[in-house]
Amino acid sequence: MAVYRITRFTSSNMDKAVAGAEAARSAIEALGADFIDLVSDGEGNGVVIAKYPDTATMEAASATAQQVFGQMIQEGAMDGASIDIWSGDVVSTL
Repeated sequence: MAVYRITRFTSSNMDKAVAGAEAARSAIEALGADFIDLVSDGEGNGVVIAKYPDTATMEAASATAQQVFGQMIQEGAMDGASIDIWSGDVVSTL
């Protein structure tokens, strides 16, 4: 069963967050996710939406995802204190 990991964050420079994600593209693409989207509301709030085929794949991706987020925090692209992570299993698809 598919699983989602949703990560909310704030950024004072969303363009820098996008650049950080693009810089990590090869590492991110190797995580085994069905997709990973970076979404912004245009007001400094962002969400990373990742869909994985199963929990094992999501958990295996955790260390790389943490490294990518850590790098983005160090570069000032994300406010580390704002990061909020949630995950859940798909229970219905419409």
